[in-house]
Parts: sequence; structure tokens; C-alpha cells
Amino acid sequence: MELPVGARPEAEPEALLFSPEERESFFDSIARHQRAAVRVALVADACAFALALVVAMLVSPLCYAVLGIVLDLVNFAVPMPDLIGLVTDAVLEMTDHPETVSLWGWLELAALASLPGLALMVLTIRGLSRVMRAAMASDVGCFESRAPNPAVLAEQRFANVVAEMAIAAGLTAPRVLVSDSAAVNAAAFGVDSAHATVVVTTGLLAEVNRAELQGVAASVVGSIANGDMAIGARVATILGLFGLTAKLAESFGDRDAARRLGRLLLNAFRRKGSAAHGELAMTLTNPFEPAKERAVASPVDSGRIPWRTILLMPLVGPLVISGFFGGLLCAFALGPLLALSWRRRKYLADATAVRLTRDPDGLGGALMKMRGLPVEGAFGAWVAHMSVLPSGLIGAKSILGGSSVPMSPSLDRRLKALGVMGAQVSLRAGRTMPPWAWIVLGPLMAVLVVLMSAVVFGLLYVSVALSGLFTWFPAVLVNALLR
Repeated sequence: MELPVGARPEAEPEALLFSPEERESFFDSIARHQRAAVRVALVADACAFALALVVAMLVSPLCYAVLGIVLDLVNFAVPMPDLIGLVTDAVLEMTDHPETVSLWGWLELAALASLPGLALMVLTIRGLSRVMRAAMASDVGCFESRAPNPAVLAEQRFANVVAEMAIAAGLTAPRVLVSDSAAVNAAAFGVDSAHATVVVTTGLLAEVNRAELQGVAASVVGSIANGDMAIGARVATILGLFGLTAKLAESFGDRDAARRLGRLLLNAFRRKGSAAHGELAMTLTNPFEPAKERAVASPVDSGRIPWRTILLMPLVGPLVISGFFGGLLCAFALGPLLALSWRRRKYLADATAVRLTRDPDGLGGALMKMRGLPVEGAFGAWVAHMSVLPSGLIGAKSILGGSSVPMSPSLDRRLKALGVMGAQVSLRAGRTMPPWAWIVLGPLMAVLVVLMSAVVFGLLYVSVALSGLFTWFPAVLVNALLR
């Protein structure tokens, strides 16, 4: 076949050969990837907790101010403690005489300062968890999906193979759907392993044989058996928490953004709002995704500060700055860590597939056939992370966020891992980064880390200053008038 003008012929695949010392059993591979996934997940959880603690401390002045004013109003009818006065006196005492405060005193102050914010975050997480689980369990994630046609051999065979793999994995047989799509892919979605659904595209059924179909089914079922659906929902909830603070910060200066977010929240927290659940999940887990262009013209600048902005000034420090701070660190630190953890889970699903089928060539052959074929367009973005071949593009839209690190390892890396377990696979000739590039990237990354640290410190300082000026100082004045 003649190639188009200007097109380059693809490099021929190179067969991989491994020595006996390089071989690895699927038991060893599963154990290794489980350990790696746990290590990265622990680091990500520690990062998420530290970030949540800082954001909670930044939001707490607003919580204390609101609670203190409420107590001041109730004090007219029933005697109540002067919360704002107590907090102000305690902070001034510690800041005026820091040398007299012990380490335990500072820790106690940090705990009290973050307590209202943490309580608010816990309540938010409970609501977001429901949204994320509903999005992942929704059939809206698969377009034009239907039950397998018993008259079509390939569709009925896939349903039988999924049931076989579920028995081998000790799971309840998942529901099976077929998506009429030219894309070549398969995925799973659901709340948990007992309520899972596996969906395959007609494009994939037309490309693979029974052994390869069994490998694909085993990878999807293996992902279900490894608890990836629940883990994915937890990861999305963590990202959504900081994404929500970032979106609230955006809403401060953009009335249309506030209305869009408000409508999404109202629709998603209603029952049977699965489409809204998915849209809200995508909005929150991609906090810096550009908003859609507005059809209406921007208002003419009159040079006056709107009353809405003046009334919302107390929210600048605890909400706007902390929201941007949370979204920034989530996008450039927490998101990549969670993506690295998810990459390990894809390796783990492949190794589990080999354990279930005892045939590494089945999945390896299917992945090689899927190479170069369209894999996107069959599933919604909140199902993409549970696909056999998720999008490997950096910043790809997904419920796990548009991270700077792709959430799935490259196809060649997965094929190489299968080759170590005995699969007969071949790789496309790829480009390797020259040594001088690593020498340049090392100092560059160090400079970026220093700059990011300076930005984070500056945001914290500005947030504290603005919270004191626009949030706590007005609360003290109101407290003085009411008391």
C-alpha cells in the first residue's frame, strides 16, 4: 500500500527477548506492583493530608468569625461565650510572647486553628464521595451501550469469558454491555466489585480472537478484583475536594462561573442526576480547565468597585487565595503523585490478568493489535481510568484530573512488563532521551521546585494577611458592637 506524500513508514516492531534471570512470575509481578502502588499511595495520602491541613487553617478564620458572630447574636437571648474575644486574646498572647510558648502549645494552637476547616472538609468529602460514586456507577459513562446480542457469536463469547474470569477471581459475575463504537477498547464501571459492569466496544470484538478476548476480559476483571473502582472513587474525591475550593475561588470574581457551579451542585445532589454527577466530577477534578466561552458580552468597566465585590471581601483571604493555593498544589504535586500510583495499578491489573488466564500472550496479543487503532470516544471521561487502554496523553481529560503525568503507562511499557512474564511481544522503535538532556533537566527541575516553594510561601503569607485585614478585623468590630 502506498503511503501518503510526506508520511513516514512506521518502524517495524522489535521482538523482545529476556534471559531467565530477567523473567518474573506473575506472583512476583503482582507483589512488586502492589508494594509500589502502596508506597506511592502513602506519599500521596500524606501530601493530601498536609494540603488539607493547610487549606483548613486558611479557611478556619472565616469559620470562627461566622460562629463567633452567631454566638454574639444568640447572646442577646441566652448567655454565650465571647468566642471572637477569646480567640483574639489567645493569638495575641502567643504572638506577643512566642518565647513563653512550648512546642505543645504551638501544636495545640495549630490543631484548634484547623479544627473548623477540617470539619467543613469532612462534610464536603461526604457529599463529594456520593457525587463521584454516582458518576462512576452511571450508564451515562458509556455511549450507546446495550446488552450482548445472543445471535452475535463475538458478543455472547465475551459475556461468557467475563463470567469465566469472574469465577476465577472469586467475584460476582459483572453485568456485560456492548457499546456500538468503532473504538477498540473495554472498560469497567460501578460502585464496587459486587455491582460492577463491564463494557466492550464492537470495534474490539471485531479485532481480537478468543484468547486475546480472554486476556482483555481478565485485565478488566482483574482491575475490579483489585478494588480499583473504589480506589478510583477515593482518588477522584480527594482531587474534587481541592478542585471545589479552586472553583469557589474562581466564582468570587466571575458571576457566570458562580452560577454554573451552583447549577451543577444543585443538579448533582438531586437523585437520578447521573449526567450532572459526571459533569460536576469532571469540573472539580480538572480545577484549572478553561471555562467555556460566554455568549454574552462583558459589562462595561465603569471604574467603580461593585457592591458584590465589597460584600465578598471577607472571603478573599480564607477562600480565594486558599482555593488557588489548593488547586495549584493539587495540579502540580498531588495530581502527579496520584497518577503515578494509578500507573502501578494498571501494571497490577495486567499481572492479575496473567494469573487468571495463565497465558500472557492473550493480553499481549490484544494490546499489540490495539496499537495504532482508535481507543477513545467510546466511554465518558469518568470511565476512562478503568479502560484497558486509557488515554496516555499528558493532561488528558479524566475524572482523575488533567495531571502533568499521564495516568496510564505507555503501551510499550505494558508490553515489556508482559514480556518479562513470558509473553511474545514486540515494541515499536522509540526515541530515547540523550544523557545531556537529563543533565539539563536536573537543575531546571530544582529551580522549578524552588520557585514553586516561593510561590506557595507567598500565597500563605498573602492569605493570612488578607484574612486578618478583611475577615478577622471586621469580625472584631462587629463583635465589639454586639457585645
